[in-house]
Amino acid sequence: MNKLEKNSKGRPCTFSREELINTVTEMFWEEGYKSLSLNKVAQKMGLSRTSLYNSFKTKEDLFLECFNHYILNSPTQKLRQHQPGQAVGELLYTVLYEICEKRAQDPKNRGCLVANIYQELLNDETPLGQKLMEKNDARKENMIQIIECAVQQKELPQETNTKITAFIILSFMTGLNAHAKSGATEKEMKEMCRIFLKNTGLKH
Repeated sequence: MNKLEKNSKGRPCTFSREELINTVTEMFWEEGYKSLSLNKVAQKMGLSRTSLYNSFKTKEDLFLECFNHYILNSPTQKLRQHQPGQAVGELLYTVLYEICEKRAQDPKNRGCLVANIYQELLNDETPLGQKLMEKNDARKENMIQIIECAVQQKELPQETNTKITAFIILSFMTGLNAHAKSGATEKEMKEMCRIFLKNTGLKH
């Protein structure tokens, strides 16, 4: 396991890379990408700057590892794991309801890290902005494929515009994030999801 050495006047203590990623993900989630410096991360973790820079060459490298870690542990990961034959309506209800539960349990009302970062950086003309654009394009393509499966499985009509339907669902998820940040309750958000998916034509 990758260990990082912590500053100490006595015997050095260590912690795992996973522990650091967990903590720094929370920091990016609370402060955003631009506001959080590597110096602040080093200070928070009790690390020397050298130790931090040896493990993560740039702030971008550290952020992308945190970003990917967040995605892997998000309810939306189930969307990336969708397989043909799996009921799309049931999957979307499950994912959206889990999102509602997680957002409602956050006392800081931070919403979704991914949605927040996309809003902050997606249109930046930087290497990181380009990488995020590619991730967002993959996210769109994944949802289009899911909706195409829903049509093939007769969960949605044959005349469904799969691309536009996919984009509408992703836009709803972005809006749900905004409501979560405003302090909406789990019950309110779940009812929003239920009505939205029902009107989309997808069944639980």
